[in-house]
Amino acid sequence: MKHTKIHKTLTYCLPVRTPQDISKWRNAIRSADYGRVWQLVELFDDLLLDPVLSNAVEKRIMAITNAEIVFSKGNKNVPQIDDLIDTPEFEELLREILLSKFYPKTVLEFDFTNGFQVVSIDRRHFNTKDKVILKSLSDTDGIPYEGNDFLLPLGKERELGLFVKTAPYAIFKRNGMSDFAQYCELFGIDTLVGLYDPEDENGRVEMENAFKNRGAGASMTMSKNGDVKVVGTKSTGTVDIHERFADKCDEQMLIAILGQTMTTKDGSSYSQGKVHAQTEDDINKADRRFVQRILNTEVLPRLAKRGYDVTGGWFHFAEQSENLTKKEQLEIAERVNAIVPIDENYWYETFGVPKGKTQETRDNGKEASREPRQAEKPKQQKVTTKKLSYWEQFLDFFGGAPR
Repeated sequence: MKHTKIHKTLTYCLPVRTPQDISKWRNAIRSADYGRVWQLVELFDDLLLDPVLSNAVEKRIMAITNAEIVFSKGNKNVPQIDDLIDTPEFEELLREILLSKFYPKTVLEFDFTNGFQVVSIDRRHFNTKDKVILKSLSDTDGIPYEGNDFLLPLGKERELGLFVKTAPYAIFKRNGMSDFAQYCELFGIDTLVGLYDPEDENGRVEMENAFKNRGAGASMTMSKNGDVKVVGTKSTGTVDIHERFADKCDEQMLIAILGQTMTTKDGSSYSQGKVHAQTEDDINKADRRFVQRILNTEVLPRLAKRGYDVTGGWFHFAEQSENLTKKEQLEIAERVNAIVPIDENYWYETFGVPKGKTQETRDNGKEASREPRQAEKPKQQKVTTKKLSYWEQFLDFFGGAPR
């Protein structure tokens, strides 16, 4: 039975680009509670324009796409699956699987007519209450996304994703920065106050015309009775409030996505940074396990039905070495060396210990022995004059002459 590509039957409409506020966020949540998620998805996509939020999300995605994932079958690799893993389509699959944690619902559509293809259906077209895909956002009925072997629904029911936690802080930050921009426009440039002589009938008119026609930092021409004073804002307290407010919003978004802030922003100490890095590593490890389970329980059976040699195999991420200290590496190396001798160069290269003269001489001797020996020149034999008679010497003198 031929599968109809659902993502090509949808009626696409442009997203609504309007200023965001907390009331829209609350209304979008209420609508999503009844299954209509398009307002919430549009809100999330618009707030992803925030560089701090988008960078934090990409950081979690790159921890998956940059990790080495392998497929093993009986402790052997399958070349067909190895080639599949090294394709942009498979990387897109990993990306969308992880993004399902951030959105209310994600449905992936597979296509095997021309190799392996995967498309993420527009997340606005879901009715999570009826579990259908809407061809148009205003439709009431749609195509069920469950029970279809070409569709892979991801995301728990009644959950709205991680972006629902970051949305209010992204809105606060955006609107707060707009207020900060207005503050800079109003008070960033010193205010000019013109004082004119009340006895001069034309003084006020000349002053108003001068202010009207002046440019930024330009000079003014007015009555000699006029006077100009510069009134500036010297207080920095208001600026600090705006900066602290924006930083606080960034911190809350980073905590929601990465679990900490110090691997993205400057930290106060090395020990705190190490603890925060461990927190991020734990989140990345959980992401890898989540993606691995989806690949083995959902994607693998679909590949097997399409003729891929995956029966009895499984996807898994290659084990990553932990960030061990020198002391921990030394303890492990000593234990291994007690069982199997370790090359001496490992100790010098790993722990930065300078080599002694005896070791350097030994290494130089080994390197010299590895170099190919140059071909020895044949020794020139010393030619001795043969004792010949005068007649034989005479004939030998003309030995090379033609006869």
